[in-house]
Amino acid sequence: MKTTAVSLFLCASIVLSLAACDLYGADEGNQFSATYHAGDSKDEKDSNTYAHINDDGPFKKYEKPITVTLGRQGIAGNNLPNGDTLEDNEFLKYVEDRLNVNVIYEFSIEDVDDYNQKVSLAIANNSMPDMMVVNEQQFKEMAGADMLADLTPFYEAYSSPLIKDYYKSFSDDRVLNTGRIGGKLYGLPNTNIDGTYQLLWVRKDWLDKLQLKLPSSMDDVQAIARAFKELDPDQNGKSDTVGLLGDKQIVGDAEFFTFDPIFNQYHSYPKSWFKDADDNIVYGSTTPETKEALMKLRDMYKEGLIDKEFLTRKWQDNAALVSGGRAGILFAPWFAGWMLADSVKTDPKAEWVPLAAPLDGDGKRNVVPSAPSGTFLVVNKHAMHPEAALKMLSVEYEGIRLIDPKSHELYKDEIVSWLNYPLNVQLDFQDSLARDIPIYDKVLMDNDLQDMPARLIKRVNAILKNKKEPKQDITAFADSLAYYTGGAVTGTKEITKVDPIFYGTTETMVKKGTSLDKLENETFLRIITGAAPIEDFDKFVSTWKLSGGDEVTQEVAASLN
Repeated sequence: MKTTAVSLFLCASIVLSLAACDLYGADEGNQFSATYHAGDSKDEKDSNTYAHINDDGPFKKYEKPITVTLGRQGIAGNNLPNGDTLEDNEFLKYVEDRLNVNVIYEFSIEDVDDYNQKVSLAIANNSMPDMMVVNEQQFKEMAGADMLADLTPFYEAYSSPLIKDYYKSFSDDRVLNTGRIGGKLYGLPNTNIDGTYQLLWVRKDWLDKLQLKLPSSMDDVQAIARAFKELDPDQNGKSDTVGLLGDKQIVGDAEFFTFDPIFNQYHSYPKSWFKDADDNIVYGSTTPETKEALMKLRDMYKEGLIDKEFLTRKWQDNAALVSGGRAGILFAPWFAGWMLADSVKTDPKAEWVPLAAPLDGDGKRNVVPSAPSGTFLVVNKHAMHPEAALKMLSVEYEGIRLIDPKSHELYKDEIVSWLNYPLNVQLDFQDSLARDIPIYDKVLMDNDLQDMPARLIKRVNAILKNKKEPKQDITAFADSLAYYTGGAVTGTKEITKVDPIFYGTTETMVKKGTSLDKLENETFLRIITGAAPIEDFDKFVSTWKLSGGDEVTQEVAASLN
């Protein structure tokens, strides 16, 4: 995410970007407004059974104190109370006390670029601490330099069932395998959950005023954008409303206002890698389908169906159009509910609905799932206790997910970021968002919170409060609109996942990726806005190939062998 405002909404919802969410604290006590998920995916009532496991593995306390050293990214704007610090706080002490571990931070650096520079220096000097979280390129470099401990023999014995269940929820071990090299586990990857693709959010109260139906097709989207721009949907007698909002980034996972769903409707998947019908490896931004989608966007922009000023607007500008009642149709993920709720302050009758749209000719909303992982917890090859990484992570998540009753008292009734736990590794079930919807449905039906997982109590109370008194409490309304209304749509039958063949980064991507991305984005924007003819797309494809794209394609092919 590219703005602190967007990051705030992300941090209030799910685990997506450690760097972004360092800017803020958290909600619900420990975790990003925290999506606490504990327990077996088949039965939430058994969610607390993890806490009762008492074996010689993940929860076994060391008989004598041990010391582990960490290097980690700090927390910008940390909101710890009472003079607590990242190096001295209740979350850290909770892990230390349960395992008899003394954690020493060798370094803690807030700025992500400075942190990466420090990690690179540690790699160059072969001076890494016992543990730290690194990105993909750093992980591969450290593994290639034989700096990392092989965690294979420790994973089964020292990972809690919850940690294992998180990884198992991703089919075919596709997340855990990103931490394996040559069949050996050298890094514990974070997990990115499903559902961060864009939904179509529409002001239903405006549709009702204009006697329009909920959209499903691309034609419907265009008709509504046209009506919202031209027919005075707010009935204030002024020509002050816009059509579809846009963003100059054009596409991006978990982004607001981008045009991903329009590309996807044409079976175009920019910035992703696939195999075509002839089994050739293809970059999604260079396909004929992408050219077709660009022509559609060009036509829409020319007609004014897309906000004519989207090139110059920042994220905050678009959010202001929403809150000010000037925009009523946009693409954004489920957690946009927090932003959209602001419009109720201006117009209490504002009613936003999320939809899996536009659908393709087969009635499908095609989506590209998020990259399964992107960062890795690694352990120094010479660490005295490599298994401590798995034990600490296991204990930490008993606290983050409020499984251990003792964790309920940590910063009780205070908003403190979960990142103050020692290991800033984001883990969750792949379907974490969708699996909670039946719980909300049941609670709304019988108004019974008995046996409710502790992680959900605050959120469920917000949903119940909003049901009883709709829109009276904006915070409760926003939570309900995001977690419940928006979250439910991410699991609808129309959603069809189109899995890329490759998510990673190659050597040429690192060297030439910035220039290639710039070439792509500038060309696409010029085509959409009419500053360049559609024929420039073919020139872009040729230039992209000659400027490094062919090398990247070869590297992607080699990585799959």
